[in-house]
Amino acid sequence: MIEFDGVSFTYEAVTRKHRKGRSADTKPADWGRSPDDFWALSDLSFRLEDGELFGIAGHTGSGKSTLIQLANGLLQPTYGRVLANGHDLADKKAAAETRRDVGVVFQYPERQLFAATVFDDVAFGPRNLGLSPEEVEARVREGLALVHLDADTLGPRNPFALSGGQQRRVAFAGVLAMRPTTLILDEPVAGLDPKARRTFLDLVLELHREQGLTVVIVSHNMDDLAALCDRVLVLNNGHMHAIGTPQEVFADEKRMRSIGLGVPHAVSLANSLTAQGVKLPLQPGLPTLETLADAIAARYQASPAE
Repeated sequence: MIEFDGVSFTYEAVTRKHRKGRSADTKPADWGRSPDDFWALSDLSFRLEDGELFGIAGHTGSGKSTLIQLANGLLQPTYGRVLANGHDLADKKAAAETRRDVGVVFQYPERQLFAATVFDDVAFGPRNLGLSPEEVEARVREGLALVHLDADTLGPRNPFALSGGQQRRVAFAGVLAMRPTTLILDEPVAGLDPKARRTFLDLVLELHREQGLTVVIVSHNMDDLAALCDRVLVLNNGHMHAIGTPQEVFADEKRMRSIGLGVPHAVSLANSLTAQGVKLPLQPGLPTLETLADAIAARYQASPAE
């Protein structure tokens, strides 16, 4: 479980001393830093539950990358606390343990490949844990198997000779070889063609369901977040704009568009049809393109003259 408790963060350096004699209701943003400082996150509070598939959305500059780095102790809050399993990540030991437990896959992870062979690339993390050669090999085989790659076939190969999709899987395997219990994926399908996107998202779901991993997906694609996630957090200029189930978050299309984001295509189309007076027999819950198509077909079968 990871919890953000009143977290604010700025990349600016301290420019003036804390005000003395501040009142109890003075907010952190009101003291200790210049009013001109840019706050990447402001007073953010939420909890990531164990076993959850959690989505994070927001336009560029909304604070998503900062949140990711705070979640596994790479950054420390300017104000507030980040807790992992009840331990404050301000403690260096707790932060180090969390970085082993929370695996982060940044955007275009294949760009971080560096070793001469696939085996050595995936083995980098386990070797840094001081594991025996036998355990390192077991971790490499396990990591590659989890992303459906064969260690005997691909292990000796140069990772830069692989396809783009295979390279991404190798980079992913390197994180999985550390045996995290939580995965944070930053735009995991960016740059992939439609087939590779679907395959990779299926892999993420497989790891979540079959391996029991808690998964956080950061994405600009509202359709993916709606289809995959238990809950979605929407950030806007460092503030929490919305949090809840996909149905709760995407119910108000106007509110989402007010911050430059959209809603899933099926939701937008259903809203458009409703605005034009077309009544559809939709089932409760967030519509998908499939359920929307079924509802449209059912409506016109019942009233073919329309």
